[in-house]
Amino acid sequence: MAQSQFSLLWNSHKKNICHGLSSLQQNGEFVDMTIAADGHLVKVHQVIIALASPYIKDLISSAQCPHPVIFLNKISYTTLCALLEYVYTGEVLVSIENLNELLEAGKELHIKGLEDMKISETVTTNQQIAYNDNETDCNMESLDEEISYFEVTDAKDNDEDPKYNMTMNNIIVEVEGPKILNTESMNDDTYEDYQDEEENNSQEIRMLPDKTDSKNGDQPNLSVMQFTVSNQGSLQMILNRYVYYLKHTNRNNTRQWRCVDYLNNVKCPAHVFTKDDVVVQRISAHVHPFHDKRILKKVKAGAVFSAIHEAEQQRKLKREETANSD
Repeated sequence: MAQSQFSLLWNSHKKNICHGLSSLQQNGEFVDMTIAADGHLVKVHQVIIALASPYIKDLISSAQCPHPVIFLNKISYTTLCALLEYVYTGEVLVSIENLNELLEAGKELHIKGLEDMKISETVTTNQQIAYNDNETDCNMESLDEEISYFEVTDAKDNDEDPKYNMTMNNIIVEVEGPKILNTESMNDDTYEDYQDEEENNSQEIRMLPDKTDSKNGDQPNLSVMQFTVSNQGSLQMILNRYVYYLKHTNRNNTRQWRCVDYLNNVKCPAHVFTKDDVVVQRISAHVHPFHDKRILKKVKAGAVFSAIHEAEQQRKLKREETANSD
């Protein structure tokens, strides 16, 4: 005799899942991929983006990296936010002025639902297509978590696939790391960083090697900061998308880091105290935008370190090279 079965239905399941995933993305929880557009870096979930775009799914698969970083050179930050809201919730409100840009981006990235969407010419501004900036905050709070990067040699495979007609210079997978500078070299480095724009026209997917200390491979590094070395061999710290130079080190291993923009006309008052590579105090807020371009430049140079002793070793090598050249 057949047993009775009951169907349990959660009416708000779809809404709860969609809004829950969107909330996780906005809060930076369980994210494992970064998308960069217009100088902004946004953390997302690989599985969600892969489900929405078979094109990006193939990119992620080819990268074979725990946390790939994808740069969208021809898509604005506003459009990226709208795309992510659509991907995470299945719906987005967008102004009539930005509608075509959103649809074009959806086609280029092969976003399901947007890729083949046809908009009637009778669409008017009184229809509900107004994107509300306040509904989705796609800002990424920090870039300070440790991420592993690996080099991909067969990066052009997807570009040759006839089912994707988007050129690879629209999406470039690469990463950038922090740099270490001192007071003496800050003016030179500041000039270099502001002078250099994002000149990335490469047609390959590039990912930098993981610089995690192999001696501590079994133990996760809980540091929330990264380090690098300037052209002059000075130490710098990157924390929450800002760059600091080392101002002073005490005998008890307490270090004082000051924002690099303190040395120019901005005179940013923000500075940080660390002890044993852990932030113990932050003083004053920054009075300028994030240092994303500066950080990206260092990432492309492969000068990113997860531990300060690695940066110090690089600093010694750089100073020796400078001394030998003289």
